[in-house]
Amino acid sequence: MVIAMSCTRDWYHYLMVAIYSLLGCTRSVKKIYLILDTDKVEEIENLDNIKKKYSDVEFVIINFNNFLFKKIQSSSPNLNSIYSNFCFAKIMLSDIVSENKVLYIDTDAIVKRDISNLWNYKIDDYYIAGVKDFGIFTRGTEDVLEISRDYINSGVVLFNLEKMRLDGVQDKILAIINSRELRYPDQDALNIVCHNHILMLPSIYNHSDDFSLEARNQDLIKIYHFAGPKDFWVTNKLYAEEWYEMEEKFCNEFGW
Repeated sequence: MVIAMSCTRDWYHYLMVAIYSLLGCTRSVKKIYLILDTDKVEEIENLDNIKKKYSDVEFVIINFNNFLFKKIQSSSPNLNSIYSNFCFAKIMLSDIVSENKVLYIDTDAIVKRDISNLWNYKIDDYYIAGVKDFGIFTRGTEDVLEISRDYINSGVVLFNLEKMRLDGVQDKILAIINSRELRYPDQDALNIVCHNHILMLPSIYNHSDDFSLEARNQDLIKIYHFAGPKDFWVTNKLYAEEWYEMEEKFCNEFGW
């Protein structure tokens, strides 16, 4: 299994907790791409400790600043929005990573159970696979984007990079990013271009504000995604109880 994650240095602590949660229950992970604002391991506190504990996992650190403005124009209406420009890393994976298939996980997520089965989904005929965003349609976004309700949340996405490269999908996504202002830039553009080529996944792989029957059973949930502004879930221990439990385990083992 090949994983990709991306963030700026003010998210490094959350990134380490996310990686710790992933590797603690999913031993099929062979490689993790960390797409950051540095390429120096020593600048990422506790990464060395994690690498020592999981020595069979290869970590590849990539400085996204070397990619950002190669394809995204400085005039893009989506630059410097309320979202970090590093949200665009996931839509540029075709250029950044060498593999034909990769699982992207947002930094504001933790893995609670083995997700090896997620990697095994057959996506040969799809560009991406993800979980339906259950909140997006209460905000009228589907009317603005002119797509149906097969709209996924981009916090956890399985990418078929081989098919995306063959069909020039990344360039189509970037063309939208460079020309059209979007409310949720990376997520909206990804859904617009990949529409009708998306495999919908069970909500257990991206549990957020989800009221599906499947997600109500806490024993089934594999990935908790604390989507939304950081200042909300970081300060709300009741909402993010699972995250704080994982952080405590992490800090007890490695300190901070």
